[in-house]
Amino acid sequence: MLFTELNLKSSSLEAINFMGFESPTEIQEKSIPILLEKDVDFIGQAQTGTGKTAAFTLPLLEKLDLDSRYIQAVVIAPTRELANQICVEIDKLSKFEPVRTLAVYGGVPISGQLRNLKLDRPQVIVGTPGRLLDVMGRGAFDLQKCKYVILDEADEMLDMGFFEDVQEIIAQVPEKKIWMFSATMPKPILNMINKHFCDPELVKVTKQILTSDSIDQQFCIVKRRDQVEALCRYLDYKQNVYAIVFCRTKVGTKELTDELNMRGFPSDALHGDMSQEQRDLTMKKFKAKKINLLICTDVAARGIDVTDLTHVINYGLPQDNEAYVHRIGRTGRGGSKGVALSIIEPSEMRRVSQIERITKAKIEKVVLPEVSKIVEVLMDKSTKEFETLVENMTDEDAQFSAFKEHFEAKSKDELLKGLYSFIFSQSLKRYKNAISLDVDANTRDRADRPERGERGAATPNGAQAGYQRFHVNFGKDKMNTADLIRFVSRKASLSGSEIGKISIMNDFSFFEVPVAYEEKILSLNGQDWKGESISLQVAKASRSSGGARSGARNNRNGGASPRRSSTREERGGRSRSAASPRSAAGKTERAPRPERRTPSSDDSKQKIFRRRS
Repeated sequence: MLFTELNLKSSSLEAINFMGFESPTEIQEKSIPILLEKDVDFIGQAQTGTGKTAAFTLPLLEKLDLDSRYIQAVVIAPTRELANQICVEIDKLSKFEPVRTLAVYGGVPISGQLRNLKLDRPQVIVGTPGRLLDVMGRGAFDLQKCKYVILDEADEMLDMGFFEDVQEIIAQVPEKKIWMFSATMPKPILNMINKHFCDPELVKVTKQILTSDSIDQQFCIVKRRDQVEALCRYLDYKQNVYAIVFCRTKVGTKELTDELNMRGFPSDALHGDMSQEQRDLTMKKFKAKKINLLICTDVAARGIDVTDLTHVINYGLPQDNEAYVHRIGRTGRGGSKGVALSIIEPSEMRRVSQIERITKAKIEKVVLPEVSKIVEVLMDKSTKEFETLVENMTDEDAQFSAFKEHFEAKSKDELLKGLYSFIFSQSLKRYKNAISLDVDANTRDRADRPERGERGAATPNGAQAGYQRFHVNFGKDKMNTADLIRFVSRKASLSGSEIGKISIMNDFSFFEVPVAYEEKILSLNGQDWKGESISLQVAKASRSSGGARSGARNNRNGGASPRRSSTREERGGRSRSAASPRSAAGKTERAPRPERRTPSSDDSKQKIFRRRS
């Protein structure tokens, strides 16, 4: 079907053509005729990235009174980003009509929005629930003549705790039709439909959009401690990746962003602690491709609309399988091909089959590219960059003449050796002793604990085989992971990728580097860090349970446990004797667990709308 077959007015078709679209998506094809022909409450159930904004905007433009100076429609969105994007989309689709829209949302001063309300007198207002209520509470606009309330991403507003605000806004509009779009229909949304909707029409788009041929779904399995290195190898090999990288926590986004930037991949994080100005600046850089990687959580990514992503990368699977669906729907849009890559640890393998059942699509297991192939790609890239520089170079530069004269006595072979070292030393150094990171799905990966086959080769202080573990006298109050990587890599002339496990404790830290660099690291002892002297020493062996095995046990999750440490300096005092009062007292008697109560549920569902196939 084409848009020209949907009985839209000529100005809308002209705008659609100007935007370069010809055919509607499934949700648009099914929703637009109903909303055009009928004056009804409406529910559209479809996933993120299916074109829901145009599905409600195009019919709305047909129903607006363009001569009116009253608000005729309120669009409620869960995030500032989505509210802005909806406003922009309405402006594009009404390019050839005098429609006035305004977005109101938190994170910026309300005074400017109140001023624009008075000056612009918008016919459509788009906003987040909290700011809409705030503006309404100040008497800034009247919804008595509002005809339409539109809820976009209703389930997201429920998850974010805005649902009471949404229902309060709905209740303040006396005569209206409600159009709601949501990916899922949890019970609170069904209850709201019973309360506020009148015999709504339903359009439900099946999940076949998730199994589209436009998205290649892939996963690779590595140990948790190797996930950063795996991501960097993938980025080095693929080149020109333009992606959103999803992490589970905002702390994880910051740490991964620091690590990627240290390794030469321009990245920025998007998380909940940022001001609106910072978020806008980050998104502006990402859309302008000044940075190629946006690292964010699921919550922070809500409302982000970037149409030309080459990849969506899951840095570990999301806790909710449905969140995986939302993530990957951000690539493979607009007829382009996209890749959804998940870098997972062995324990997550069982989740892959669960997600395959949800998406009804095969997720292909892939292995990371071989080190030799990555090196070939890096050499080819650097060689082409060098050739471009040579072609654009002229002899007119006075500094070049002096430079040329300085090296005239060198032979061609000497110059080539120096050139090779200068160009490739940093890019290839980290792959000099690199090994394969891929592991079998059945591998038991206990974070950074050495595998059974490795324990004999590990050092007595718990360092992984081939590495030495160091203790430094600064902890979280003075140094974070990025600071430690920066200090060690710059002062010891190491690549950030050569630094192994890092554990930042409250008052001290641990890190590992290859054994070959031990003397170089120890030479940093006494160096200045922010006005204080660094104290570095090889981490001591465990006194309590025998060398590497104890070190490995205390090194789960990337280092010594903050509650119990294996070395004397980690505890700041004497090690506890095996015959301590606590151990002599015998086993501690546990209190009986309370009986688990299963809440009752009503399996019957009230029919609340007429299904339309």
